[in-house]
Amino acid sequence: MTLIHGFKRTITEAGRVAAYSPAGSEFARALLASRTDSPLRRLIKARGLEGKIRRIASESLPQGMYFAKLTINDWERWKGKQFRLFQDGKVVYGNMVEPPARGFPLEYRNIMVTSDDISRFAVDIDAPYELKIGRGAVTTPQQLKYDDQYGVEQHGDVFYSLRGNTTNPKKMLITFPGFGPSTTRISYAVSYLKDLTDTDLQDTMMVCFQDRYLVAGSYMMVDNAGRLLYDRVVGAIEGLRSRFHIDQAGMLFFGASKGGTIAIQYAKDYPGAGLLLAVPQMNLPYYFSKPFFKDNLFRNQALRNTEQPEDRLRGYFAEGRKIDYFYTNSDELSNHSLIELVSDVANLSKYRINGQHSDVARAALPAMLGIIRRFLSGPVHEQFECEEMRTFRYGQNLQVQVRVDPAASGVTGANWFIGGSAGRTQFLQLMTEHSYDFVKYTAGEQSLFPAYDPISQLTQLIAMEANGTTWTGSLPERVKPGSRVPKQELSSQTLTLHAETARDYVVLNDDSFARFRYRCSGVAADGDTMEIHFVSDAEADVAGIEDGSRRISYRAVVQPLDGWSMADLVALRFVVAAGVQRLLIVVHDTNDTDDTDDSAASEVLSAVEWEDTSIVIRESEGASSFAGQH
Repeated sequence: MTLIHGFKRTITEAGRVAAYSPAGSEFARALLASRTDSPLRRLIKARGLEGKIRRIASESLPQGMYFAKLTINDWERWKGKQFRLFQDGKVVYGNMVEPPARGFPLEYRNIMVTSDDISRFAVDIDAPYELKIGRGAVTTPQQLKYDDQYGVEQHGDVFYSLRGNTTNPKKMLITFPGFGPSTTRISYAVSYLKDLTDTDLQDTMMVCFQDRYLVAGSYMMVDNAGRLLYDRVVGAIEGLRSRFHIDQAGMLFFGASKGGTIAIQYAKDYPGAGLLLAVPQMNLPYYFSKPFFKDNLFRNQALRNTEQPEDRLRGYFAEGRKIDYFYTNSDELSNHSLIELVSDVANLSKYRINGQHSDVARAALPAMLGIIRRFLSGPVHEQFECEEMRTFRYGQNLQVQVRVDPAASGVTGANWFIGGSAGRTQFLQLMTEHSYDFVKYTAGEQSLFPAYDPISQLTQLIAMEANGTTWTGSLPERVKPGSRVPKQELSSQTLTLHAETARDYVVLNDDSFARFRYRCSGVAADGDTMEIHFVSDAEADVAGIEDGSRRISYRAVVQPLDGWSMADLVALRFVVAAGVQRLLIVVHDTNDTDDTDDSAASEVLSAVEWEDTSIVIRESEGASSFAGQH
């Protein structure tokens, strides 16, 4: 009897191996590519086999790699807490516990592991859990329904849906998705832009990509096995473009948040195409260092090793590409202090929207749809007259109020901006519509900053309608800063670990900024610690901390120019850039008679969001004192 059971297991395993072989996967993919109303597809659906077929059709993993599904029960006790899944004592996935969709279990699907032996896994919270491991990707009925609704199809290892003119298009609109909630039943969305109609797309093929990798997407940088996706995705784009002989000038890449970052990535080979971006993440390791990502995407080395969006975008700026960029100052985590400060870039229009990261795309939807429709059908321009302008002080900042003529008063549902030039860059600040339809104004959170906004170069009031019409009126006079706050020339240089001579760097967060001067150099390639010395002079020579417990990877000498404001953020950016586990901060005391500066430094730097951080106060005569560790 034991021999018979063993034989059955062998047969079952052989069938599983055959099913997940390249031939089995190709057969399953061919089935899913057939018409949904075909007799075979109806039979598959009737017998409940669609989920199994999709698992077989999913990405072929290298030998020894598997998809895992973790279900955490009794999750309510752990709401808001971090958890980690270990394989042989090594973290393979972690997240912050959030409520699942009502009526469903808390699941994390498609965690990549290298064993199907469940006994080798453990979770670090005292909650009951289930772990299932297999060769095929796991999905949900809700995801299947979603994919069917939006026509998502699998093309090799790339997933997208097509809309609009798929017969003889003259243009291509390429969209990429943002993130959904980490516990959603629909982990993989598309940016479908349902407001666009068949009439809008009569000459355009719209390609909506799906980021169907890992638990909730990989920014379409890598597949489930950690292999770069670039060639496969570009192959899909180029296959469609060349098939219909579409010129690059007839291409527009669009994405919001994660989708904006992906759009930057895949526009690389299309310098003639346009880019429409909303709150993209500029530095992925920095963004991933936060609680929701630090035990999943942050640990993915392939995402660190790829060219970062900030570097790629700076290249686009140098090329003078056509870019429309929507952002908010209250998004330091995504901006990485680039878009707020950059200026004098040809063909760049930057639109500042008040609110948090998630508010921008919703608040600026009329303007973004208008940009898309201008691409689809051509621009429509209207003129109006600005009849009166008033300015007001708002703390150290400036508010503007403008009265428009009756023609502009009748424009509804548009985004209104006050705009002008920052060198060759167009700068637009969102405005608010008054209860009187002839008045537009910058509310308190939309006020202008004399220290770095091009206030004296603001010359226009602009209304952007979702239908593609743009209304423009010249301001009756130049806007005056109206403040004693001096205009600053703030550097938009990137942070580098290789700065032998002192360089300037600026961190901007909300309505504040802080300037730093620094030098940085490598010490040991196998180091595990980023060592940062905060000093009063960036040219000063400093001695490293030698205690034998750390191996210094990079050493930076940093001079804060505006007190200790945001020194914690610049320290975090350094350690993330270094890609090491430990952070050592050394504060050099320059005033032996006053402990105020040391206290302020310790208070700010103790807020660095990095687990392995040590802070040392070094007095002027060379003595050191330990200030804290976390």
